[in-house]
Parts: sequence; structure tokens; C-alpha cells
Amino acid sequence: MFQARRGMLFVAGVAAILATANAALCGCSKDIALRLTNIYENGDTDFHYDYCENIKDGRGFTAGIAGFCTGTSDAWVVIEEYHKLTGGNDDFSPMDDVLAKYAESGSDSVSGLEDYCSVWEKLGKSDVKFQQAQDTVRDEMYYIPSQKLADELGLKFDITRGELYDTGIQHGVSDGADGLPALVSDTSKSFTADATGDSGSTLKVNGHNVDEIVWLQKFLEVVVDNLKNPKEAENKAGTTVWADDDYRTKSYAYMIDAKTYMYEDTASCVLSVTRASPGLFSAEEASSSTESIEDISEPTGSPRLSDIEIIRGVNLGGVFLIEPFIRPSLFDQFNSSSPSEIPVDEWTFTEKLGKEEAKRQLEDHWDTFVTKEHLEYLAESGINWIRIPIGYWAFNLTDDEPFVDGQVPYIERILGWAQETGLKVELDLHGAPGSQNGYDNSGHRVTPEWLHSRTNVDRTLDAVRKMTQLAVYWEDAVYGIQILNEPSRWKWPVSDILEFYNEAYDLVRSMTNDVYFVIHDTFLGPNEWSTLVSSNWTNALMDTHIYQMFDNYIITLNESAHIDMVATMAENVTRFDRSSIGVVVGEFSAATHDCTKYINGLGRGSRWEGTLEYVDHPLCPFENCTCTGDYGSDYTAFSDHYKRFLRRYIDSQLSIYDRELAGWFYWNFRTESAPEWDYMLGVEQGWIPKFPRTAIPMTSDEESEISATDLVSSASLSSTFTPYVIFSVLAFALILS
Repeated sequence: MFQARRGMLFVAGVAAILATANAALCGCSKDIALRLTNIYENGDTDFHYDYCENIKDGRGFTAGIAGFCTGTSDAWVVIEEYHKLTGGNDDFSPMDDVLAKYAESGSDSVSGLEDYCSVWEKLGKSDVKFQQAQDTVRDEMYYIPSQKLADELGLKFDITRGELYDTGIQHGVSDGADGLPALVSDTSKSFTADATGDSGSTLKVNGHNVDEIVWLQKFLEVVVDNLKNPKEAENKAGTTVWADDDYRTKSYAYMIDAKTYMYEDTASCVLSVTRASPGLFSAEEASSSTESIEDISEPTGSPRLSDIEIIRGVNLGGVFLIEPFIRPSLFDQFNSSSPSEIPVDEWTFTEKLGKEEAKRQLEDHWDTFVTKEHLEYLAESGINWIRIPIGYWAFNLTDDEPFVDGQVPYIERILGWAQETGLKVELDLHGAPGSQNGYDNSGHRVTPEWLHSRTNVDRTLDAVRKMTQLAVYWEDAVYGIQILNEPSRWKWPVSDILEFYNEAYDLVRSMTNDVYFVIHDTFLGPNEWSTLVSSNWTNALMDTHIYQMFDNYIITLNESAHIDMVATMAENVTRFDRSSIGVVVGEFSAATHDCTKYINGLGRGSRWEGTLEYVDHPLCPFENCTCTGDYGSDYTAFSDHYKRFLRRYIDSQLSIYDRELAGWFYWNFRTESAPEWDYMLGVEQGWIPKFPRTAIPMTSDEESEISATDLVSSASLSSTFTPYVIFSVLAFALILS
């Protein structure tokens, strides 16, 4: 099998993929080999399940992750495998007779297959079963046979085993004169005496001792000669295209020069060698190929979840799924528009700008809003985890959606920084197709349609699969996968959400057991969490979000009551049976008001000033409620008293979440103008402790600043909360002791 497409992009991909990896062509090294071939086949490291075209090489339509062809048997085998998974009634079924005929005859005709590529592309984008069928056939037809030949030869190096797989894809693994077995045989027959080298691996070839890299170099010569002079009649029709495909062997030759025998050499080594090689590609191609430098890399090691310490983390919110309150400047550029035309979420932001301008602005945002210096500061402040919210469109985007993709290289850059700074990472799918909750934090503020469509579910699972691939590739950095943030349990039955959770669990666990499987509580109370959990799950965490400003009653509490409410809201959480699933507070903040610009959504008001829809009067603990001073966006105007309150409020939360639960993630690591939501600002200004190993009690002098009039008796609260107030007062007394 073979296609000559966008070949020169392989350099950036080679450098990226080989950043770091394990020895032995299995597990992560296998995936590196697969992705190297992807570069030659499709120009990047992604698995292009939806690729389809007629490249006119005498093999009909070429499609999918391994260039499956209608003029050979492999495309038909994929479709037969898909039929097994669908029961035989799917979009390919009307073409079965024609496909079977061409597979049997080896015809390159595409007559009768007018809808073939459109069907392949549609299913390849979103149908998990069709993607599974391609994976299965690729392995059975190409990967496994190529590695069996490698075993018979006694090959030890990843580079040699990887080249056999790539040649199997390019030439096929059949017994024909141009197939992989024949090329291997021709190579070995050429050795009539010992052939020494310095690789450290020696093969027995025809009774002679042959250095493995010497053998590989000869094999590359044989492959190139066959590309230029194929022996089988049906392959001679594509001779011109085949001859142009020798860049694949050149890339392996350059890796040999760099002594990249095992996939563990640095990216800079491979990159410097390939770029120094004259005539490899043009300056323009070199410049454009750097976009892929950060593509999939694979550190070594395996997480040991049993040894994980308390999670003390922050969210990198607003980076890969923009939210108006985190970075309002992105949305304020539209203020001159009529209110109905102002974007309110990432969907309408990209729709308003158009893909080209949206991509330009978002790439600048991805590049600058979070930096390595930010992660270093967080690590120095005592943070040991980061949670990275990501929209599904980073992994699975259709042509009819206004979103733009391109986030993955920037995500991986952060994973590299996290690894360097010792931070563990949770990847969080924060937005699903159709919106799982209708909030702007799902990417689309709209009536949620997520579970109304099986296609939406399949696309969500595809995004989970690709996030899990990242976790496997970056196993020294990624320790958790949150399969979906805040799905709406008031929109769909809990049983339907659990069904999705179970599907996602099986998917993640089919790929790795070494990451936490994280689910959200769907806003159910802890007494109902058991309905969201399956008994067979392992290494699972329940994510709960605890805020005190989105409730019309709680927002009216005074400062001491807010502190009491920390224990009140945490009590049922800490009482939940955590023997089968741990609990982490995935989001909380220092805010007790909703004055923050756009916090309730762009174009909406606040409870605090009584301007929010369905609120007919101000809701705050004072007679006059204004979003100024302590409740404004200018932290330099905060009173000392208010800053001391923020410190007490944060201390009370950290103490309980640290002591009783698996840990916590503060929302957010930084913002443009929302002080109580900005962790780094809080540390800088002192209302968040710099090393939050345990909460740091306030001094007696600081305590005396809290006026006696701030204190609240249990009688002043609703009777519903009275038992918890007594508990919370005792708990907080213990915290301060």
C-alpha cells in the first residue's frame, strides 16, 4: 500500500514523535511507528479515519488510516469488519456487491462507487465502530504480520521494526514480488558474508553475523529500487508515483545518521540532523512544518496512582474553551455591535469572526494566556496538579460548526511544561457536541441537545478516546481524564448519563489503567451519587463543584455565615461512602458575590444588584448592594478587612478539602479582571496561602479585625441549616486552633 501525499511534513512529525519514548515496538513505541507512517500517508500525526481519494495509482479509492484500497482486499475487509459491528445494515451496504467484485478482481475501477468517499468521510469522522474496524484491520493485515517478520529476523531496534511496518503499509504484506516478505528476503539474500557495525545488535542472516543497522540500510536500498522498478504488473501502472515516494526511506536514513535506533532520542537531535541535510525540503516547507513540532510525544514511565498525594490544583480555565468572564477583552471587541449580535460564547465568537480571523486571535490567545512561567509560579506556590478544560472541537470538528481547531500542539506544550515543573495533569472534556448543559462554559450557550443524538454521544466518546491517547503518550504528565464536565441531570435521566459514563469507562480502560477516571456529579446531592457509579470501576474520582454565589439565598449571607456554609456544604460530601470512588472538589473560588463581569453570562446582570433575569430585587447582605469597592473588579480598592475575610474563607475551604477529600482544583489559575477567581493574584496579594499544604490560621490580631457584628447566630439562618451551623462553627474552631 502506498500514497505520495504531503511528504515533506514528516520532518516536524518525526522530531515531535521521537521527543521521548520507550524501547521495544509495543505499547507507546508501536504508536510512534503508526504515527510516523501517518505522516507519510497524510502529512501529520493524526489518524485520518475519514480520509478518502483516488490518487490514481492503479488501486482505486485509497482511504482511512492505512490507505485501504478498493482495488485490493483491504478496504473490503474493513467494510466487512464494520458490517459485523453494525449488524450489516449501514451506509456501505448498498455498495457491497461492487466492492466485493473489485476486491476479488483487483480492479482499479471506481464505477458504481460514486457515494463511496462521501460515506467513508462521514463515518470516519464520527462513527466509533467504523474507526474501530479500521484499527482492527490495520493491525491484523499490516502491523501484526510485519512484526512477525521482525521477530523471525530477531530485530531489536524500534527503527528497524518501524520501517518494516511502514513498508508493509506501502507495499503490502502479501507474498507477491513487491510485497514486504519478498523485500525482506531479497535483503537477506544479499548478505553472503559477515557484515559488522557498531549498533550493538547482531542478526543471524544466512548463517552470517550481520549488524542490524547494516541490514536496515541494505533493506532501504532494496525498497527504493523496488519503488523505481516494481516487479508486479499491476504495480507498474503507478511507477511514477511510487518512485516519488522514496522520501519515506530517506527519513529513516536520516534517523540512522542521528543514531535514533530506539524511540528515546531527543527531538532536537533528529530535527537538527534532518534540517541539516541538503535538498530534503524547501525553506518554505521547513517553515510551515514547524506547526507540528509539538505534536504527540511520549514520555516514559507509568503512573502509580496508589502513591498519589493530595491533589492541590488549579484549573487552566478559559484557555482552550474561552469564557467571557475569564478573558472579557476577547468579547469586548464587539461592544459596538447591537446586543443581539454580540458573541456570548466560543461558538458565537468564532461564528462572528469567521474561521480565519478566529483562528488568528485564538492562536495568539493559546500562545500567550498560559506560559511556562505561570506553571513554574504555581509549582513554587505549592500547586501539584493542573486541570485543563478542553472543548470537543479540539479533537472532532465538523465542517458545519464554526469552531476552529489546532489546540492540540498548545495542549502538548503545556504537558511538556507540566512534566518539567513536576505538575500532574487532569485533562477535562469541558464541552460536548450539542452542549451538555447549555452554559457558555460548554462552548455553546444554547438549549442543550447532547444526549438527544447518538451521533453526539459517539463524537463525545471520540474526543474522550483522543484525550486518552494524549494521556498514554504523556503518561509522565497526565494522571487523570475527566470524561465530561457538568452534564445536565435536569435535562436527561441520570440513567442515560450513567450509560454514557459506563461507555466512556470501558473506552478509557481499554487504553490505560494508569489514569484516574473522573466523572462529574451532574449537580446531584452526595446522597444520590451512588446512582452515577458502577461497582466495577477502579481508580475513579467524583468531581463536585462548590460555589456560594449562584444561589439566591446563600448569596445574601454575611461573611461569617459564608465561612460556616463551607462546612455545611461539605458535610454530606465528607459523609459520602468513598470506598469505591474518591471525591475531589474540581471547582471552587474565593467569590461570594456575582458582581464579576460576565460571571452569569455575557449580557446578563447580577443577583447582587438585582439586574439578573428573574431576580426582582438586589440580593446581598447589605441594605445597599453595589458592585463597587470590595465587590468590584479593582483589587487595589479592596479593604484590608475584605482581604482578611477572603483569607479566612479560603483557609476554611482548603482545610476541609485537604483533610477530608482527595483534594481540590481552584477555579481559576488567572483571569483578566476577576480578582476572587484568580489564584495567582490571590497568592500574590496574600488571601490565598502560598504553600497550601494545610490552611494557615490567621493571627489573633487579624481575628480581632473581624467585627463582632459580622458574627451570625444559628437562629438568624433558615432552620434547614441550623444543625450544620453548629457543626461548622465547631469545625472552623478546630481549623483555627
